[in-house]
Amino acid sequence: MDVTSLISLKEIEDVHILQSHSTATKAAMQRLEMAARQHQMLGSPRTDLLLHLIQFNFTRALMENTMILGLTSDQLHDDAISQFNSIGPWQYDYENYLPPSLQPTLIQRSLPHHPWLDLLPIPHMRDNLILAGDFEEETQLCIDMKGGGNAQSGRTGIIVWSDPWDPAGWEVTESFARAWGWVIKDCHDLARSTNRWRAMRNERPLFRMS
Repeated sequence: MDVTSLISLKEIEDVHILQSHSTATKAAMQRLEMAARQHQMLGSPRTDLLLHLIQFNFTRALMENTMILGLTSDQLHDDAISQFNSIGPWQYDYENYLPPSLQPTLIQRSLPHHPWLDLLPIPHMRDNLILAGDFEEETQLCIDMKGGGNAQSGRTGIIVWSDPWDPAGWEVTESFARAWGWVIKDCHDLARSTNRWRAMRNERPLFRMS
């Protein structure tokens, strides 16, 4: 992989997940998709490239969940309220057709919150975040979920291995678990999935399961 490919993958750091419908974001994701495919053809990645690929997969996963939920960038502005608890009729009558992991919980229906939380296919994680209300570290949480993408720090956040709506394909990293334990508290499906993916790499379990 040459320097040009690395620069292309590094572009993921500047992609805004909640602006997936913008022309600039679509163009950037197309370039990143091409760079990622080139990289897959060349085999095992360098560490710096791998971190950017993890960022890319997480970003693409949330963008795909945005489409599954029928959301547009206009519905994801800073002051937006989730359609699950907004006043008035549903814009789309397909709630029962959503993947089970993206169907709203009672807390999602009951408490106003920003729709970015609806994109996470971990119901208990969504509830933890909604119950926390507005908290000062929310921006840092978003950054840490996506990962630092820095080869020196080695900070990665959440890894998505398969379909974006399937919690069995999501893995939380050790650094994220240490920093955000309350966010993933009682997220048993995520814990099992994380341990399973780590076992495939012959790594010790991150969570103790009862």
